[in-house]
Amino acid sequence: MFDPVFSKVLVAYDGSDPSKRALDHAAKMAAMFEGELVILTVVPKVSVPIYSNAELGAQAMDIASLQERMRENYSQSIKKAEEEIKGLYPHIKVETILKEGRPSSTIVSEADKLGVSLIVMGSRGLGGISGWILGSTSRQVVDQCTKAILIVK
Repeated sequence: MFDPVFSKVLVAYDGSDPSKRALDHAAKMAAMFEGELVILTVVPKVSVPIYSNAELGAQAMDIASLQERMRENYSQSIKKAEEEIKGLYPHIKVETILKEGRPSSTIVSEADKLGVSLIVMGSRGLGGISGWILGSTSRQVVDQCTKAILIVK
C-alpha cells in the first residue's frame, strides 16, 4: 500500500497574498497525495491600547471589542478560503481551525498536536535589517519546528 509522504498538510492562512499562494500550493499537495488539508488561521492578540482619531471625538477603543472584530474578520477569511478550496478540490478533506495567540508558536503546537506531515506558509519577504530585527513568522516556525516546511514566496 502506498503511504503518501504528505498525507496531512497544514497551511498557515491569514488572508494575505502570500498566504493565498501558500494555500494554493498546500491544496495542490494535499490533492496530489490524496491527503487532508488543515487551514489554520491565528488571530494575533491585541496587547497595546489603540486610540482612534481625536478629531472625531472618539474615546480609547475597547481592546476586547477590537480583538473580537479581528477574530470575526479572520473567521470570514478562513470560511471563504475553505469554500474556494472545497470547490476546486471536492475530493480532499478540508478542516479549518481558528486560534488566538502568537502565530509562530500556535502554528508549531497545532502541527504537533494534529500530527501533520507538512506545514506550508507564505513569506512576506522581510529581508535585511527589518527581517533580522523583527523576525518573521516563517523564520520562527522553521527555528521551532521539526516538521517538513514549505515556504512559498
